[in-house]
Amino acid sequence: MIHRIILGALASLGLLISTYFSSVYHRVAPSAKYFIPAFCRLDSSDCTTLLQTRESRLFGVPNFDLAILYYAGLLISAIIPALWKQLFLLLFLGSLVTVATGFYLSYVLVFRLRINCLLCFASHAINILIFLLFLPGPS
Repeated sequence: MIHRIILGALASLGLLISTYFSSVYHRVAPSAKYFIPAFCRLDSSDCTTLLQTRESRLFGVPNFDLAILYYAGLLISAIIPALWKQLFLLLFLGSLVTVATGFYLSYVLVFRLRINCLLCFASHAINILIFLLFLPGPS
């Protein structure tokens, strides 16, 4: 039960970050939106650079749009215990993919783009924590 509560909280945070990136990418919101803490904001040139890289669409669709689906699935599964048990393997595999992808994307951010995106790093950390919650197995 506690795993699912923590999972729900982490999925909610991931969902917020991914929704922010998606709204900036699709020009629904500016990159320095007032509800983003100042220390997490990217200036518009960094945000545009980051969101226009080929790495931001590793699977053909913007990563953050896929993340919205992933986090929403995690959140719904955390709320509905029957879904958690039914979708555990699929969500676990998704978690594994997000962690592996996160390590690659962090490398690109730090060494290739040289952009210090705290929201990106926060989402990668969230994905690692989510992965760790899967390790005990379905409960």
